[in-house]
Amino acid sequence: MRILPVALAIFYEFNQQQLRVWVQTREDDGPFYGLQEFPGGGIEPGELPLEAAVREVAEEVGIVINQADGKLFGVYPNELVGKTVLLHVFLFPVYPALTGKGRWLTVESKEMSAPFKGLIPPPNHKIIDDLFLALLS
Repeated sequence: MRILPVALAIFYEFNQQQLRVWVQTREDDGPFYGLQEFPGGGIEPGELPLEAAVREVAEEVGIVINQADGKLFGVYPNELVGKTVLLHVFLFPVYPALTGKGRWLTVESKEMSAPFKGLIPPPNHKIIDDLFLALLS
């Protein structure tokens, strides 16, 4: 089975048991077309996952972010037909330059990411829920 390494950047803020994560509409063809997604993409040969996350934000969002701000949250395998996508998830603080470029999803403790079913890619539910629980502890 083929392994495809991918880097994601999650811009977030957490206040009083509410998590906000920044997403953008996916415009590439494929199974996640039109869904709200974190910026990210394939890790190029010789590139570190954090470098890829920063590059993808520049390419997809059009803003420059500081690599030193990124913190690895985890690596999430996503099993697809004929391949495994390894999602290297990095957390970043909010950048003012994000204003007007995407939208914020607000996650609350009762339902966590469940209200976003059909709006975000299925693998992102686990990432969002894990982040929310980690921030609560």
